Amino acid sequence: MGWFPTTLDSDAQSWRFDIVSLLAVIGGSSIEKHKQAITASPFAGFPRILPAPESLLDTERPTRLPSVKEVKIIGVYSGTRFSELNFFANVIHKLEELKEYEFRSYDITYGKIKKADPERDGKPDSKGTVTIPLWKLCPLNLVTLISILMTIGLFIWAGVIHDGVALVGLATMSLSTSSACLSAQWYPRLATRPTKVKVDPGDIVMKTRHGAFVVVKCTEEITRELYGGAESCHYVFQGRSHQVLLACSTVLLMASIILFSNCGWTMQIAIGVAYIILNILYWATALLTEPQDTWDMSRFDVKETNRKITGSYTSALWEAIRETGEVDWVRKGGDLAPVTTAWDKWLKMAGIECQNPESTWDPEQAKDELMAKKDATISIFSDFKSRPRAG
Repeated sequence: MGWFPTTLDSDAQSWRFDIVSLLAVIGGSSIEKHKQAITASPFAGFPRILPAPESLLDTERPTRLPSVKEVKIIGVYSGTRFSELNFFANVIHKLEELKEYEFRSYDITYGKIKKADPERDGKPDSKGTVTIPLWKLCPLNLVTLISILMTIGLFIWAGVIHDGVALVGLATMSLSTSSACLSAQWYPRLATRPTKVKVDPGDIVMKTRHGAFVVVKCTEEITRELYGGAESCHYVFQGRSHQVLLACSTVLLMASIILFSNCGWTMQIAIGVAYIILNILYWATALLTEPQDTWDMSRFDVKETNRKITGSYTSALWEAIRETGEVDWVRKGGDLAPVTTAWDKWLKMAGIECQNPESTWDPEQAKDELMAKKDATISIFSDFKSRPRAG
């Protein structure tokens, strides 16, 4: 007996490919990262093989997209405050990439919208909401298209070699994936202003945990859609329809696993290789692509107008004040600056200097001088109290 099996069909010792059933359900981490984009795709309902389809079988579905915590958002003119950044706003700003004490500024306007499908092309629907679709040729959709073509190829191959078990197994797995995706199919909705009454600009300032500042100049309508309003997930199938699709997907998945373990060795190899390729593609897509490569943000025309790495929190704050031309938002934002006499004077000076575009004011030097005067005053007051009283 040799060290390794030498044939594929010998009863004594042969290679076995029952592991194909395991390959069908691994890769959950990659699918988990893409789950919401996969189920928001127009190709979601197409029957196909998909690694770890059980990752889509959630009885409780999220009501909104993940947001960025530990960020302060202040309306420059409105004074409104928020403590988290919505998902699609972070697709634009990518706050996780900001360095300590970095400053950035943006001008955001509405881009040119070509189509008029309220569900997929970013125009308001009857309820006053807009949607953000996926790019039609995004990498994730291309991987989905590849999986559809691979499934068709496997069906043809199984038919050519007359492997009925493989045909039924591929059919049940494809229908299981389709049911799972349809059970979670959704599209994102952004809230819009219910009235067209003219208001002040919607400019905002964001401050991160690491002392970075971002200034955004935009209209109140854009502020409501990207920063102020709550993004929501609108699911296509609700209630009983959702439950039936989940049940069908679960039953079909279990049946396909059994069938894959009993089809011919040729199809087990082919199906196993297909799952390995798809796992690699989804893993690579998760590693190499960014959210802006997936979601179509062309509804908004984003222009970065300034980017600077400052040396301190004071300098970063000054850059934000100079960009907005306002200083009141600093106090409206809560703890953006210490509540002391020295800082009150510094903010007053900053409010005056920010009105001069040619100003060469040094915010660090001004702060140090004010702090030095404060220390000197405290020292004089302490000396006075320590003097012995006459008589």
